[in-house]
Amino acid sequence: MNPSLELAGPEAERLADAIEAAASRDLYAAAPHALRLRSVALGSATALLAPTLPVAYFNRVIGLGNETPATSADIDQAVSLFKDSAIGAYWVHIVPSARPADLASLLQQRGFSLPPRRSWAKFLRRPDVPPMPRSALRIRKAAASDAHAVAGVLCSAYGMPASTEPWFAALVGRPKWHVWVAEDNDRIVATGSLFVDADTAWLGAGGTLAEQRGKGAHNALIAARIAVAAELGCRVIATETGEPVQVEPNPSLANLRRAGFVQVCSRMNFQAPARTAA
Repeated sequence: MNPSLELAGPEAERLADAIEAAASRDLYAAAPHALRLRSVALGSATALLAPTLPVAYFNRVIGLGNETPATSADIDQAVSLFKDSAIGAYWVHIVPSARPADLASLLQQRGFSLPPRRSWAKFLRRPDVPPMPRSALRIRKAAASDAHAVAGVLCSAYGMPASTEPWFAALVGRPKWHVWVAEDNDRIVATGSLFVDADTAWLGAGGTLAEQRGKGAHNALIAARIAVAAELGCRVIATETGEPVQVEPNPSLANLRRAGFVQVCSRMNFQAPARTAA
């Protein structure tokens, strides 16, 4: 990676997507076979497929039109892939610099449209000068014995089914993954992960129990992971979060900005056309 890379513009957008895609591929590779999660290369783009988790968040395409201009055949291939996997709800992400310039129109011509969650904020940050937020909670790296508790926090925070607990538990101790937790009276109440690949890192897989929010866990876990990225020699960290729908609050968005992350773009989410009954 170019050390002088500016955290804005097409190169930054492509980098943020590439880091997220790499982390997502490894995340899906960590899932138990029973969940049937997989990633598929669509040229230089990455398709994430989760037929047992039928929501768009887990079924999406990252990087279409980033490295090379997307063609109608590329879109058809993506549509066929999800159709053949019996997945009806999925997103195709498009960054502002995706090519061709009319890629959004090509998707719309095939029935894709913008959902209520129209966009995600994509962020990059260099790991220098980590923030130092205050929290009454104890912040530490997760131990192998914490895997079940980490999974429980994530499933509770996002309303995930119990069947996904082994997936999230598998991240603790997995190569390239650094999982951190926040404790309140020796009870794990929040968690966050960092995926490190060479000199880049992705910050994600974080959540806080509903009754424990507002105590600074998210900010403290962000700071801890930035510090880890710096210690490991990373040059840049990527992350993302959904942008608000109308006037809804988004503490994650505010916390990332407060922690020094730079928003490189708003990435649009094009949802697949609704299936019609046969």
